Amino acid sequence: MGISALLAQNVDTDRRTKKIPYSILKVNAIDLEIDEILNGDQQFSADESLRFSDVNATYWVKLDFAHELDTLDTRESWRLRTLNFSKATLHYAKEGSFCEKKFGHFERREKSNSFVYLRGVGFKKQDLINGRYLFLEVQVIERFANAPRFEYVSEQANRFFTDYYTNDNIYPIILDHIYLGACLIFFLTFFIIFCYTKKAEFLFYALYIFFSAFFLVRLFIPEYRSFVGSLFGYWSVLVSQILINFFYVLFAMYYLNTKKAYPKLHFAIIAIVMLLGLIIFLFSYSYYNSHFSLSNLFLNSQRLLMTLFGILSMGYLLFRAKDRLAIFIVTGSFIYMTGALLYMFTLSKYYMIIGSTLEIIIFSLGLAYKIKQEYESRLVLQQEVSMKETNTLRAQMNPHFIFNSLNSIQHLILQDNKLSALKYLSKFGKIARNVLESSHEVLVTLTEEIELLRSYLELESLRFDNSFEYTIHVDKELDTDQVEIPLMLIQPLVENAIIHGLSGKKEGNRTLSLHFEKKDGLCVIEIEDNGIGRQTAGATKTHGKSRGMQITEKRLNMHHAQSGKKNTMEIIDKYDSRSHPTGTKIIIRLVSNP
Repeated sequence: MGISALLAQNVDTDRRTKKIPYSILKVNAIDLEIDEILNGDQQFSADESLRFSDVNATYWVKLDFAHELDTLDTRESWRLRTLNFSKATLHYAKEGSFCEKKFGHFERREKSNSFVYLRGVGFKKQDLINGRYLFLEVQVIERFANAPRFEYVSEQANRFFTDYYTNDNIYPIILDHIYLGACLIFFLTFFIIFCYTKKAEFLFYALYIFFSAFFLVRLFIPEYRSFVGSLFGYWSVLVSQILINFFYVLFAMYYLNTKKAYPKLHFAIIAIVMLLGLIIFLFSYSYYNSHFSLSNLFLNSQRLLMTLFGILSMGYLLFRAKDRLAIFIVTGSFIYMTGALLYMFTLSKYYMIIGSTLEIIIFSLGLAYKIKQEYESRLVLQQEVSMKETNTLRAQMNPHFIFNSLNSIQHLILQDNKLSALKYLSKFGKIARNVLESSHEVLVTLTEEIELLRSYLELESLRFDNSFEYTIHVDKELDTDQVEIPLMLIQPLVENAIIHGLSGKKEGNRTLSLHFEKKDGLCVIEIEDNGIGRQTAGATKTHGKSRGMQITEKRLNMHHAQSGKKNTMEIIDKYDSRSHPTGTKIIIRLVSNP
């Protein structure tokens, strides 16, 4: 770019061409020969306001070199430069007969090395008909708004069009490829998201971006130029205009969930999609049957249709918007429509590229916002489901504790131990009341949990005639009022220690200790007994595993799934020096609150 800036002035000088006086004849017959043109009575018009605007006509252009003959003597070969017509044929004289060279968009014979310019068509002074004329036969499939331009330059100077570039040539190439690169990134991003989520709005938006880039960007590679130089290639470029709108309205339909949120708009979108599908069919049929005026009519009708639909839809959403998603659609659509209309009236595609780029950025933010909304909704739903499952597990545990307590009271009554039965019933009532008062809470403070454990241990000590001793130690550095845990999380483990560990011990003292401390940022809870151990009690077998232990494990897993952090439970079997079991130790590590 820097070098081209230094050379730009010289290149522009060497690119100077000479204009050729011309006159134009418009005929409706497409099978006229050059002899008929020369010998006929048709009148060519030199009116410079004439445009190649009729796609059903054939235009004959007479180029008059009468005042250029001395210049043509200075070089042997020359190059005629003109517009990029759809179909163009140069008629010239050679050895007393008439010959022709085709050089139109669909009939290009010579390849151009330039990313920007065509090679034009070559001729020599001796090719002039009657010593002064060249004739062009021209057809167009789209109306030309630009004024006709016919110039010539020497073959040597023509290389400054094909081999050299100025900043004015390079900047459009850079802008095109920046836009293409951005579209490629967004296309792949949204297509990958679609493959992962299977949500249709991401697929339709990816296709919308693809056809936007395909329509607006011209790739400067020979294979692409050959492709768009074919009838099918040019059709694919033209039909992509319709496909842009087709996939855009489908994207809007799924993005806004119009079927549920905006039923009237949903009905209108379905109708538009069907109309666009019909227009694609009619356009293609007329195009391939060379009814180009009809195919252009279909293209213009869909532009008008989408402009009216866009304006009405934006107004409807502004007044009926139910969330911010509609605001993203309205803002992006307005910017894109503005760029498209400016492109339509000025024929500068860069207005549409700028509008499309801003619209893609806005819609990308809108899709990100929708993903955030759906994630938050799914998170709330998961929390509700998790809470219900937690309540279900706790509901399974509470009857387990209640039935054990009632069996103990029944046992004391049958033994006619009324005093112990009354004390047990009083303690049980206190625990039951505390549990019921906290039944609506998923989590309780560690202080509340310890109080429940203290009452439970008093109850079990009474039940087993004070046959075991227990201690509860809370480290001073642990703020039990700030730590929250699932209600009655530890009780099943304490119950297992008493029933499966201590109650089966025949000799020696029976002890149970509970220790709560803060260590490495975690709340560490240890339940240790000096009972007969799990192996002796048979707890390691699947059918012998405590129901309370299974529930506690599930509740721990669910608790860390909700918080996003992992809580752990470790069971340690203790042995003496002779490998005899001496009890069990359970360590629970909970992520404490800050």
